[in-house]
Amino acid sequence: MITRRDDVTALVLAGGRATRLGGVAKLALVVDGETIFARQRAVLAPRVHEILVAGPLDAIDGARVVTDAAGDGPLAGIAAGLAAMTTPWLVVVAGDMPWLHGPSIDLLLDATKDGLDAIGVRVGGLPEPLFCVLHARARPVLDRMLAGARWKASALLTDAGLEVAWLHERELRALDPELRGLRDIDAPGDLT
Repeated sequence: MITRRDDVTALVLAGGRATRLGGVAKLALVVDGETIFARQRAVLAPRVHEILVAGPLDAIDGARVVTDAAGDGPLAGIAAGLAAMTTPWLVVVAGDMPWLHGPSIDLLLDATKDGLDAIGVRVGGLPEPLFCVLHARARPVLDRMLAGARWKASALLTDAGLEVAWLHERELRALDPELRGLRDIDAPGDLT
């Protein structure tokens, strides 16, 4: 059973240029008969209070668009989401993940608790900063990173001093054995 969390906002990061895909907006790419965003919305909407999309869009059905600082990478999008959310928690996903996996999102959300600033996962020992949960307390930390021209997204989870609970890769693989939900679309060959 899916549980809606009124204390969580979802943020879909859609600010990339998609140069290897001819500059097309990845959210609009069709995978198995649906756009990537429609697929993501179907997973996120029943679980969260609101969906935000950070990127150079005018409007998108089923989400509130927030503007990020163009060219500042995913951290700028995350900062825009943290500034715009009205809940304590923000689940962050990349806008090019068409196979977003509901039970994996639930695993992240179930790990939220008082005293934590973030919930992250590592795959192959490396953090996945575009699939995480952040508390509103992360906003000033992220603002300081951006002001200091520190753009590496994974550093928010590993080097910024946040209290992070790390989920083990094996926990995700128990739900999604191939971690298909974390796969992103960077080139035409990734659509299969």
